[in-house]
Amino acid sequence: MKLILAFSCALLVASCATRPLPEQVTGITTFNIVKQIRCETREAVFSTFIKALADNPQIFGESAQKVAEEFRGHSELMDQFKPTLFRGDARDLINFFWKTGVAYNFTLDMTETNNLDSQINFIQALTGSTRTLGLSAGLDRQRENTRTFTITDDFEGLLNIKPKTYCDEHLAAGEDHIYPIAGKIGIEPFVHEFVRIALFTNLGVNKDSGAPTMVDTLQFQTTISGSAVPKIVFSPLGRQFQLADASLAAEVTRKDVHTLTMGLSVVAPPVPEALDSKPLFGRLLTAKGSGTRQSAANAVDQELTRQALSKAIIVRP
Repeated sequence: MKLILAFSCALLVASCATRPLPEQVTGITTFNIVKQIRCETREAVFSTFIKALADNPQIFGESAQKVAEEFRGHSELMDQFKPTLFRGDARDLINFFWKTGVAYNFTLDMTETNNLDSQINFIQALTGSTRTLGLSAGLDRQRENTRTFTITDDFEGLLNIKPKTYCDEHLAAGEDHIYPIAGKIGIEPFVHEFVRIALFTNLGVNKDSGAPTMVDTLQFQTTISGSAVPKIVFSPLGRQFQLADASLAAEVTRKDVHTLTMGLSVVAPPVPEALDSKPLFGRLLTAKGSGTRQSAANAVDQELTRQALSKAIIVRP
């Protein structure tokens, strides 16, 4: 009985945290989560450029293809990739996307629940009947921590990220199915599709079509739970109230909901309108930066506003 009680208490105490944080479950800090996302975005940008130039010699020329092939498969050379290495349409392509802004809004929501419930039953055997008395007690605790922040990048800054060793020995080799945001989350298809859409709008010729922006919202939820219910049953002797059985239930639940809203923008936002044309709602996020970075942040802000306004509000009399 003592061994079972000790195990239950150990299970409860091991997961008890006053402030739930990502590293308490996986050993991965918020800093490393951000680092993983930025490094995957960097790799996606580099891969998109190389793939476009190397696989389309009929559009960008064989010289551009040759230079691109020298970079293919050599991520350590990212910081050496420059528009000046190319000419003609190839250089125009890179220059057009070189300052593309990237905005990431992170919401890390972690909830931990620790429940400890006990039950003790007494019994008294009488002639023709049995009396029972049950006593129970419980201690239930829940803590939640929500961490929200926004950072911005651009394609040029990502390829020339400082220090050069920033992404060394950290970029995950693949997806993490238990804790998705700690592994690759599929940013390359997102960047690739954005580039295709931006090229299709042909903004270099038709500026009236507006600045292409794209926003994706990814939400990952991981719930880990464990419980122990030790119980001991006694054989009653005599007719006095005696302990019949006793149990202790320990339950631990940890739920992590991580949301990444990521925006891309290839053109800087227009000059602000007159003061009498203010938006109806204020911004849901703030981010340092200007030009395309601010445009990407604006796109993310619009998506967060849409999500906030799309939630149902029930008003009862």
